[in-house]
Amino acid sequence: MSMPPFLKKLDLKKPGGDSDEQSEANTAVAFKGDDVDASNAAIADECEIKEEKELTEAEKLLKQVKESGTAGIISYALWELAFWILSIPVCLIGYYEVFGHMPDFSNQEDLAKLGGEAFAFVNFARFAVPLRIGLALSTTPWINENLVEKFKKKDDDNCVEPRD
Repeated sequence: MSMPPFLKKLDLKKPGGDSDEQSEANTAVAFKGDDVDASNAAIADECEIKEEKELTEAEKLLKQVKESGTAGIISYALWELAFWILSIPVCLIGYYEVFGHMPDFSNQEDLAKLGGEAFAFVNFARFAVPLRIGLALSTTPWINENLVEKFKKKDDDNCVEPRD
């Protein structure tokens, strides 16, 4: 029985040469040598192990947005833009309702309060990421039909036929 190629690259040899015993014929032993490191490096180059990290729920949803193409990306961008544009007045109204006055940016106490509110809002925004991605995925077909298809360059319409 001949040695498999991967064992030859590892510089592994059968113990005792040509032995008739079945248990010894099925085992291989590594002999320490100078060229073992070189063969290990060659094997490491050939057998590259790809580590796949486990995706979070938000990363899985973002992957779906990317896979939905241009319409998905446009839809996600519009929902993000709407969320952050609406967040400024909501935060200011919330500050006014809690403290009874608009924030004074020259007052250190108001800046500290505003910082606390900003911290709370950013945590809420992080919590709402799957919601925004879900909204983007739900409006992707509409964006594709009403925006992307209308502005998509059509090769057939722009062709000029040659004259004879």
